[in-house]
Amino acid sequence: MSTAASPKIIIIGAGVGGLSAGIRLARQGHAVQILEARDQAGGLASGLTVGGFTFDAGPYILLDKPGLEWAFAHLGIAAGALPLTPIEAVYHVLHEDGTTTAFDRNLEATAAAFEAQYPGSGKQYQAFVEKTGAIHRNVQPLTFHSHPGVLDVIRNGSLSSVPFMLSSLGGVLEKSGLPAPVRAGIGIWTHIAGQPMAQAPAPMAFVPSLFHGVGAYYPRGGMRAVAELLTETALAAGVEIRYGTKVAAIEADRGRTSGVVTAAGEFLPATAVMSDASGIGTYVELVEDFPAPEKEKLRQLPLQSPGTCVYLAVKGRRPPYYVRFKLRGTGCTAFVQPGLLAPELAQNGWYPARLISPLAHATADALGTEGQHQLMDEQLAEPWWQEGIAEYRVLHRRTTFEWGRDYNLYRDSMNPVMTAQLMRKGRLAHRSPTIKNLYLTGSSTHPGQWVSFCAIAGILAADCLTHDHPVHA
Repeated sequence: MSTAASPKIIIIGAGVGGLSAGIRLARQGHAVQILEARDQAGGLASGLTVGGFTFDAGPYILLDKPGLEWAFAHLGIAAGALPLTPIEAVYHVLHEDGTTTAFDRNLEATAAAFEAQYPGSGKQYQAFVEKTGAIHRNVQPLTFHSHPGVLDVIRNGSLSSVPFMLSSLGGVLEKSGLPAPVRAGIGIWTHIAGQPMAQAPAPMAFVPSLFHGVGAYYPRGGMRAVAELLTETALAAGVEIRYGTKVAAIEADRGRTSGVVTAAGEFLPATAVMSDASGIGTYVELVEDFPAPEKEKLRQLPLQSPGTCVYLAVKGRRPPYYVRFKLRGTGCTAFVQPGLLAPELAQNGWYPARLISPLAHATADALGTEGQHQLMDEQLAEPWWQEGIAEYRVLHRRTTFEWGRDYNLYRDSMNPVMTAQLMRKGRLAHRSPTIKNLYLTGSSTHPGQWVSFCAIAGILAADCLTHDHPVHA
């Protein structure tokens, strides 16, 4: 085992959380090195180029513009550095009985369409959006605290919102009195996250109030533009990013980290280690000196699968909805058309598009590689997404196992499933309660899985580290 000198802060993974933490720490005066296993930063928020077309790898949409603006302000990124295109026709849901529900930026237009389908539901929907919007505005300041406690809730004046926050999305929607198809449309995002509505956390109900209020957006250049901007900012701040360097272990002696060991056997000493890898995987796979009973508890957490993805070149577009969903029992398929928002992506009349099928983690394992390819074939043959599309070409496919391989995912998963029960218990702490000088960031540590929340998590984790390891002038 070779040894490198000069201890510094080492961050495992150049995802949005790791990049944000690196920028924050560097601006606070720390020497920071990010170790990234891949040859590209951004993690699941990065992009790829295939068949001459560029694609986002993971997220579809930016829902939390204020949260990302807060993060950028704390990272010293100028307002307007990331141009955003507003999404007016947000998404459309095709139900199993052939009926549809559609969600537009304009609240009145969306409510009017519901009213025409289900008399009386228009006012119900508007009341639901107003109520959940008020709760969101009340609790949003807590987003910028690292694991807020009871005193934080009291100081913020959020006690009245606690019963809602402790509920499930299914319970909240049931009380709304909205027709079942409208409730299913609001809860469509639970399928993406592998969450049954009866177990999904109540804050999932904030989604309509967000896109009707602050709006939904698509960054110019795609969602990967967020990661690209953070990478550029990190390098300018003096953060060293070392690509092609996979971490095999976090060295911890008597409950205190001393550095990391790479897959090549190189020991890199560190003042402190921050992990933007899977939070569960960090403790289960990277830290040997971690209590076995705690490892077992983490292993039992339900995991979120990335599902399957078919990357397409399509001739023609089907306006106006950026995302079209087809519900199928407890699952769904999404057809994402970035060409509707970024016509510059076209090449001779062809546009990039994605056909995405979220899968429960157990279902993905049961299907196996062959079963997942068969599923993609079946979904490609379905007519619902092809309306308005003259031709299509399949450029690339990814099974859940290929996601795991390509992005170094723990057990081919993105996160622990964010259930209402896990929300009540809290996510994994930014400051490890059991291993000194170990910190975690990314979506495993914050109550949401949006790029904004990952950036916020990076800042909060960095501030925990600097509190423990202040830089003296």
